[in-house]
Amino acid sequence: MNYEKQFGLILDLGKELIRCGGETHRVEDTLYRLAAAYRFDSCNIWVVPSEIQATFTDPQGVTRTQIRHVRGSSVNFDALDRLNTLSRWACAQCPESEAFAARLEEIRSAAPPKPWLTYLGGVLGGWGFALFFGCDLLDSLVAALASLLIFFLVRRLSPREGNPLILNFAVSLVTETFILVVCRLGLADHMETITIGVVMLLVSGLGAFNGLRDLVHLDTLSGLINLAASFTGAIGIALGMALPMLIFRDWGAVAVSAQSPDPWVQLLSGAAACVGFAIWFRVRGLNIAWCALGAFLTWGAYLLAYQAYPSAFGATLLASFLCGLYGQIMARVNKSPATIFTTICILPLIPGSSLYYAMYGVVTRNVELSYSKGVELGLTCFGIVLGFMVVEVVNRFLWRRR
Repeated sequence: MNYEKQFGLILDLGKELIRCGGETHRVEDTLYRLAAAYRFDSCNIWVVPSEIQATFTDPQGVTRTQIRHVRGSSVNFDALDRLNTLSRWACAQCPESEAFAARLEEIRSAAPPKPWLTYLGGVLGGWGFALFFGCDLLDSLVAALASLLIFFLVRRLSPREGNPLILNFAVSLVTETFILVVCRLGLADHMETITIGVVMLLVSGLGAFNGLRDLVHLDTLSGLINLAASFTGAIGIALGMALPMLIFRDWGAVAVSAQSPDPWVQLLSGAAACVGFAIWFRVRGLNIAWCALGAFLTWGAYLLAYQAYPSAFGATLLASFLCGLYGQIMARVNKSPATIFTTICILPLIPGSSLYYAMYGVVTRNVELSYSKGVELGLTCFGIVLGFMVVEVVNRFLWRRR
């Protein structure tokens, strides 16, 4: 066996894992497992979202070091699932370099989904969350058009601009202006719920969750990098929405909590929106249905917990714990990464309305509104983090030990 070539292929697989949305600790764990399967000794691996550095000593006693620089990443759960399957197969069979390279190249060269399918996923996601947050039928149709606009802009601008702050600012600016103009013309009634629904398409939940997982696994640098990217993206969204509101402030008078959606409408529309996100993130096969079911159960758990004990923090904590537990179960049942399920199923808990109203309070100089919604935003995020951390403790100290 050509150990130098095999060593490079292992790092190439790790690079692809990062590019399609894999967590740092998953990449490191996969590389260490592959190195052990191929009997590389003195293995030292360092992974961050932009680079992999690794040193191995092969069975012939030769020490080798290679580096892989990762230029950009996106969410591609189909590739993540297939790479996970490839790593399992390689650990079990230890194939020759040629067979390993052929399967890796097959995943790399897979044809991207048809553009219409990506747009369909985006429209379904934006339309579903617009209904979820209280839009009526007319508002939801405007939300679907705004979702189309978001995807058109992202497809056009993202190849040229990799900074999430600038990209999200530009897309949010154009989209919020479109929504304000449509509402001003009388074609829609609730500007705020339309915005909250479609802005979910820009919220970088995966980077935040990966960053939190990395911190739990003591991958401090990777965690901070992912969290910083998500934070700057959120700032871009807030600034992009705020500027049109400042310019057209006379157009956008809104009432907080304009509508109270029916719980069953929220359950069904939230599941439909998560189907759209699953299509957008290239989830394949039956896993799409599992994602929809998980979103349904997650929000159902939130509603039941909130009805029993009216605390947004407590309800979010319980729902996120059950979401993380569901993701771990589905990962074992389907032999797929838990990230696929938890990232999508947690979306109904993302505090999009709190982010919007906190920012709106700043724009309108409503300190009380901005403060109350900012606190609500922080508590909700903390509840999600804490719920996932409890699942991680159960997984590491109880489940894996069994």
